[in-house]
Amino acid sequence: MAMAVAPSWVDVDGIRTRYFEAGKGEPILFITGSHYGNTVAASPAETWEYNIGPLSQRYRVIVVDKLGHGHTENPRNGDYTQEAVHRHLVAFMRVMNLEGTHVVGQSAGALPAAALPHLVPERVRSLTVINSSSLAPGVSLNEVNYAGCPHPAFSREGQRWLFERCAYDLSSVSENFVEAGFEVMSQPKYRESSELMEKGGLKNSLFRPDLAKVKHETLQRIADAGSLRPTQVIWGAEDHSSSIERGLMLYRTIAAHERQAYFHVVAAAGHHPYREHPEQFNELMTGFIGSLN
Repeated sequence: MAMAVAPSWVDVDGIRTRYFEAGKGEPILFITGSHYGNTVAASPAETWEYNIGPLSQRYRVIVVDKLGHGHTENPRNGDYTQEAVHRHLVAFMRVMNLEGTHVVGQSAGALPAAALPHLVPERVRSLTVINSSSLAPGVSLNEVNYAGCPHPAFSREGQRWLFERCAYDLSSVSENFVEAGFEVMSQPKYRESSELMEKGGLKNSLFRPDLAKVKHETLQRIADAGSLRPTQVIWGAEDHSSSIERGLMLYRTIAAHERQAYFHVVAAAGHHPYREHPEQFNELMTGFIGSLN
């Protein structure tokens, strides 16, 4: 199954940015995971291939490639930071005239998603967080669980291997998903990003320290004031990189200030529950949004 619509492009403060859009109504903005230049696998916008079509029957659904991810251009002037990702998303929402937006972030995409209600509260209506080591309290096990890929860097086989490691049901790793990730990794701009991050040392000298700083600041804001918007946390029960316990810790931090806070555990699902159980996820989204009206 392919994405229900063709990609579009928009200039966001000089960055050529790819996105998918379908439907009309209240906007839902999906933000994908992964970090700059991962040599094993990319997380393309096509990860939402089972959700954009059904949800666009009721809503204006937008899936965006983050700064330096997917087919969106790399940061300017070597600014390979998490803060740059957040600035780009804020600018994207402005350019796309997104208001009253239901922001959804999975994995590394959940950190900027959780920051947006604090950065542009006037544009965010609700927040959905899905299986995120990058946001949840505690230490990520990503590099432990996904180390030792037996396939070459930037390969189609590596893409499949990593996402099968993430999954409970291997059939959720579709050929379209694998091919879309491989296409991302095959781009010269992606190889350039990886070269700077790995051999150029930006991962350890710039990106990781900034990521830790932004995570700490975001969690501190949530601890002090809450998520600022109705929030649901959705967690695949069999995720090896981020346990249910960490998801519950995140939920409790949010719920301490936010009355409309919900925690959903999806059984028989790994890191991408919206792919392994798309009908259940789509119903959770429509029910959550409907409860806010």
